[in-house]
Amino acid sequence: MKIFPFVLANATFSKIKLSYNKIINMKSSLFLIPLLSFMMFSCKKDTSNLISPSLDGTWKMVLVKDNATSSLMTKPASLYGDVIITFVSTDVSKGAFNGNTPTNDLGPDKYLLGLNHAIFIPALNMTKVAETSWGLQFVANIRYAQQYSLIAGNLLNIITRNKTLTFQKL
Repeated sequence: MKIFPFVLANATFSKIKLSYNKIINMKSSLFLIPLLSFMMFSCKKDTSNLISPSLDGTWKMVLVKDNATSSLMTKPASLYGDVIITFVSTDVSKGAFNGNTPTNDLGPDKYLLGLNHAIFIPALNMTKVAETSWGLQFVANIRYAQQYSLIAGNLLNIITRNKTLTFQKL
């Protein structure tokens, strides 16, 4: 009979310990629910890296900047014709473009847009008649496009490995 009170006391202690653990778990759950709710509703989506507005429209190349030396080139005054490209998006991240250089027709060709204003132009289809120095600046660099930026809605910079091509919206 002396063992019985010990077993009874041990069983009561187990019940108390079990009840205590339930209370602690419930309190921590009650603490976590508001914390998780606060975190869920207080976070905002970072939109700075999303694909920016459409490049749709017709653009005329007005400036070429050498990325290494910062030297600038504009179209020679004696040259007739311009580099003109027209972008037509098919969805938010891709589309096609076509246009012309002073002596050749371009496209249609595809382009892809990505995060952080990335642009990828995998190929350039064009007629091949003696190209001008101004047209060559476009032809030699556009396939190496890496990023783009829109400035005040009417200027477009396409940054390539070696050059930055600047276009004005028509």
